Amino acid sequence: MRRCVFLLCVVCLGALAGCAGGYDPREGAIELVPGRPYQVITAGQRYFTFTLDAPAKVVLESLTYPADVGSVSPAGQLLDSEGRVVTRDWTSGTDSNFRIEERLAAGIWYLQVDNPHACRWALSCLERDYRYEVLLTIEED
Repeated sequence: MRRCVFLLCVVCLGALAGCAGGYDPREGAIELVPGRPYQVITAGQRYFTFTLDAPAKVVLESLTYPADVGSVSPAGQLLDSEGRVVTRDWTSGTDSNFRIEERLAAGIWYLQVDNPHACRWALSCLERDYRYEVLLTIEED
């Protein structure tokens, strides 16, 4: 019986590992609307996306709440349409928030945000919020 349970577990883990290999987190990216902050309240990595119809200067930044400064410190990475890192920032914004300011070409862009000080597994973070906002500002040329 133990051997059957063990083999079943191995087969299930193998199947899960095979399924996980092809997932691109950019596929589920959250659309950022310029000037409208997006609020995040849980730990974990998030992907955001936005599209530029023409070249523009873009500012991407996180905003933490006063009570959370120090324990919530989002880090941001700007990615091109292929998922390559263009630039990253951890703490150059106000209150140790990220702030990315770049002149970008027209196209699809992604922002990966992670809170490096948060717990890595959401179920172990149930007693605590990791609140912050992500804001996109676009200045057209």
